[in-house]
Amino acid sequence: MDLMLTPDQEAIQASVRSFLDGELPMARVRAIAQAGAKELAPLWRAAGELGFFGLAVPEASGGAGYSITEEMVLFEELGRALAPGPWLGSVLASHALATAGSSNDELARVLAGELQVAVVDATSSASSIVVRGNEVSGESGYVAGADAGTAFLVVAPSSVVYVAAGGGAQVDRRPSMDPTRAIAVVRFAGVRGLVVADGRDAVTALLRRAALLSCAEAVGGIQRTVDMSVEYGKVRKQFDKPIGSFQAVKHRCADMAVRAEVARSATTYAIVSARDGAADQDFQVSVAKILASGAYVQNAADNVQNHGGMGFTWECDAHLFVKRARSFETAFGSRLARLDQLAASFREA
Repeated sequence: MDLMLTPDQEAIQASVRSFLDGELPMARVRAIAQAGAKELAPLWRAAGELGFFGLAVPEASGGAGYSITEEMVLFEELGRALAPGPWLGSVLASHALATAGSSNDELARVLAGELQVAVVDATSSASSIVVRGNEVSGESGYVAGADAGTAFLVVAPSSVVYVAAGGGAQVDRRPSMDPTRAIAVVRFAGVRGLVVADGRDAVTALLRRAALLSCAEAVGGIQRTVDMSVEYGKVRKQFDKPIGSFQAVKHRCADMAVRAEVARSATTYAIVSARDGAADQDFQVSVAKILASGAYVQNAADNVQNHGGMGFTWECDAHLFVKRARSFETAFGSRLARLDQLAASFREA
């Protein structure tokens, strides 16, 4: 099992990073966070033209034909850039629509970046959504990236339903702790959609992919906190010396780098396990979520400390990573929920 990037993956990484560095500097991330989904539209179309939403979609369906390992590269770069918007939902929707094979127009629009798709996790205890056939009713919990004009991928315990934009869902935006990740409550009143996956196995596979790609996104954010701290430690001086030369700061940065590498290794291993259909793939997904979540929360906090007094200000970008770490912590199985799952599996064994 090779856990290193292939030449193709390195080329994808370079292409995505170049695009995001040019299109999503932190100033624009903040602007989009204030303006909402409309400000995302040009970026979304540009990403669609580059094939971001179809990396692992079969070529016959209009994608690039790669696998989840290439998607991992994409999401790590999205996390590094703190990219706002429902990237995960759009990628998952492209997979689901391609598998369903009966909605080519919708799939083409998602792949082209003409549509943003948010994931509604109806398996969560916070959701009261009921799915009967292709009809969706009830109220979601908080949905990341939902806005007026977005489509929805409703993930129920035994099926997945795609609800087109303008399909009748009501979106009630709510204040979000993470300004780069808008949230909303979505209400469905007998809204009809397209069943794009049926059966518990299909739902489990989609949620597994969602958890893994969110971990990959977290890895990018974790590494970015390390880079921010190291760069600041080189230029900020006290007593005529860079603060990075002080033991307290450099040891903290070293610990951050170790946590970043642990999170990356666990996530990469879990993704390769899922790609290869390993027997313990669900165990590895939980391990990746637990380690990535802990690393992100701690690294984001340490990054604020390394920036000193300015690290606590709105103008410094460090706090944005603290908030993104907290939003990741509860996505697709919280760290505590995953620990409970592992404990239960050990008891059963």
